[in-house]
Amino acid sequence: MSVMKSNNYGSCQIPGQEDASHAARDRRRPANVSEIPGEKPHLVLVASSAAVLAVAVVLFVWHLRDNPPPLDGGRFMRTSHLAMSDPKAIAGTGGVAVVPDPNAYPRRPFITRHERNVTLPVLGFPSVALAQFSEPSQQPLADEAVRHAVEDLQISYFDVAPEYGDGIAQERLGPALEPYRERVFLAAKTMYRDAGGSQADLENTLRSLRTDRLDLYQFHSISTERDVEEILGEGGAMETFQKALAEGKIGAIGFSAHSEPMAVRMIESGLVDTCMFPINFAAYNYGGVGEKVLQAAIKRQVGVIALKAGARGRLTPANGNAAQVPEAFHHIPEWKRQEMIHYPVMTSPTHGTWYEPEDDPDELNKLILWSLNRPGVTAVLPPGSLRLLDGLAELLRGKESVPEFGEADERHMRKRYADIVPIFHNRSVSGTKVST
Repeated sequence: MSVMKSNNYGSCQIPGQEDASHAARDRRRPANVSEIPGEKPHLVLVASSAAVLAVAVVLFVWHLRDNPPPLDGGRFMRTSHLAMSDPKAIAGTGGVAVVPDPNAYPRRPFITRHERNVTLPVLGFPSVALAQFSEPSQQPLADEAVRHAVEDLQISYFDVAPEYGDGIAQERLGPALEPYRERVFLAAKTMYRDAGGSQADLENTLRSLRTDRLDLYQFHSISTERDVEEILGEGGAMETFQKALAEGKIGAIGFSAHSEPMAVRMIESGLVDTCMFPINFAAYNYGGVGEKVLQAAIKRQVGVIALKAGARGRLTPANGNAAQVPEAFHHIPEWKRQEMIHYPVMTSPTHGTWYEPEDDPDELNKLILWSLNRPGVTAVLPPGSLRLLDGLAELLRGKESVPEFGEADERHMRKRYADIVPIFHNRSVSGTKVST
């Protein structure tokens, strides 16, 4: 499968660039203070001592910035000029800013069954984007991407799966997220439908993510009746999930799906707390996908994460690259590999996503706002491209509520996407097989 090698993080800086800029600035100074014309010898000594002291102070401050002392009983906390500007982020923390700020984005009810009241910020981090860092030597790039998301963008909801890069995304996310783990909502998934396979997958995910608990664990990419029957049947993955819930290894049970009938079946089972589903403008209006899921979720008090909200439509051989299917996977079941062979996957040449994302910033904002304005939607996971994350954060960060989506925008989008082939549709089983 082709992967992106972009280092573009919006406003974040690649490790090493900052040190290089300081070195360049140092090279512009005189090599020795005594080389300055007219300098007195005794002043040279004083100036040299002052320079050494100044350098020591600067190095000490930089050390503290990158290695802050443990606060709040040893719990990792880190100040940020963005978080410090928000009194809500400081209240109740002894004057120390919490990063990420839990109130940086509008929050909505998410897990509400059985009298629970778990809320979630409306924007999550698409950890699938970390799969582009396929080599262990690229861990610093993943670290910086996550640091930028948490500290600069104040994002506190992360979602990942072993299927993203065949284990690469979660392997990169684990070390990068470890310093912030206690202050973020972490969700993961499994494509294994049986109890044994899903149990092994869960343990591997916990190990890769360097945690002993997931806030949410989800059945991944449900598309067929067989998926539902195997999960809910005897010896199915639901047994693993319920056992893990009782043991405290997971905080809630959810699923992602691309088939509306199968999503409704899972919701109506009464066994799930959350649902991830494509709530996408073109799929909803021109593919007939999404409305029934939202209706069922509202009725059953199931929280909904909108997938593919930022997608224009389906990739074709004319505008996408064919993904290469390997002879075997390490973290993906064989049935999924066969599915990828029989329903070929295309990837975006620009973003590496398995669909065509909207990369016009204004139009992408409209798509995201449309999805967030659907009744029943809690949050969105943006396109799996780090290039697009900063603009969406700017759209939503600091707002008390999600901006409204007007009728004029609705008319504009109906015209803009009238000829788009929806990424998902209900006309055939192939309409559920575009992306994971």
